[in-house]
Amino acid sequence: MPRLCRNALSAAMVRNAAPGSYVDGNGLMLRVTKRGTRQWIQRLTIHGRRVDLGLGSAELVRLSDARRTAADNRAIARTGGDPRRARVPTFAKAEEGCFKEKLETWRTKSPARSWRMAVDRYVLPKLGGMPVDQVGSAAVYEILRPIALSGKHAVVKTAGAAITSVLEWARINEYRSEGSPVEIVRRSLPKRAAGPKHHDALHWSEVGAALVKIDATNCASSTKRAIRFTALTAARQIEVRRATWEQFDLEAAVWTKPAESMKTGKAHRVPLSTQALDLLREARADVCGGGLAFPGSRPGAMVGDKVMTQALRQAGIAASGHGFRSSFKDWAREHDVDELLSEFALAHVEGSATVAAYARDDLLEKRRPVMQGWADCMRG
Repeated sequence: MPRLCRNALSAAMVRNAAPGSYVDGNGLMLRVTKRGTRQWIQRLTIHGRRVDLGLGSAELVRLSDARRTAADNRAIARTGGDPRRARVPTFAKAEEGCFKEKLETWRTKSPARSWRMAVDRYVLPKLGGMPVDQVGSAAVYEILRPIALSGKHAVVKTAGAAITSVLEWARINEYRSEGSPVEIVRRSLPKRAAGPKHHDALHWSEVGAALVKIDATNCASSTKRAIRFTALTAARQIEVRRATWEQFDLEAAVWTKPAESMKTGKAHRVPLSTQALDLLREARADVCGGGLAFPGSRPGAMVGDKVMTQALRQAGIAASGHGFRSSFKDWAREHDVDELLSEFALAHVEGSATVAAYARDDLLEKRRPVMQGWADCMRG
């Protein structure tokens, strides 16, 4: 049998110990890593199971304090209790620790902003004061269901992912034994809020692959080009379907949409990316005469209003042509594109009193790198 020992360590030994594990008594050990990190560990049997508890850094916790904590923990365990319960943090404290670790892995500021918005507004008000090991499916459902009912499904995804990350962080740190209930809860949430249906949209990172799928279908070349051009320019489908060759200045790389084609009733210029220009030159070589840039199957007729949607469905893509505008907007936000530039790109602010100062300048040249960056993200 192993020899029982009590108070085997001294303060000097703690300071000078080489890498290894050193037993003090009451299950208390000093663990020294190769890097010189010194950590107090206590080995206990809790409810018939051996558990190693971290009691803190030996640089911060004195030997006498570690011994006192170890003795208290041992007394609690002997009477059938669990000393870990006193150590379990609230969800808010666990979220704080998890968020700090996440910040080290995120390459841009966008994920942190999305996390903080969802967690601060929806999660912490209800879960913040709850012990992290007590967060169950009912509490998560109470948070996510109202968000889903309001139609904010992107927020549901962000908030759910944040809750899962915090609960997994707590599990890794032995504050919690159960996994996250978020996925189970999400399967029971309403898929769409009552009220107007919004256009289905892809995540911006999926647009390039979707266009490749469309190119592989047997739909008409003109339809494929119309869909790709819609994505590249973030334009409305009707504007692309009505587009005529006289609207394009390929040398200046500008598409001028006439007022009668615009929802705003005002003419709008679009800077064309190199990909959009290549597509137009290809279409020009394939189309005889003037007229429509993306003609339908009948001579002189536009592409049908359902044809582009049917082509997307044929390719197995759960999005609408109009949804590419949402994908562009999400891309712009995640890449810190100026809000005014992205709104001009979507022709949302034409004639707005808020931007009256820009009436003489539609920021065309400032929008060029934005549209080129958007087109570049679809490569591959």
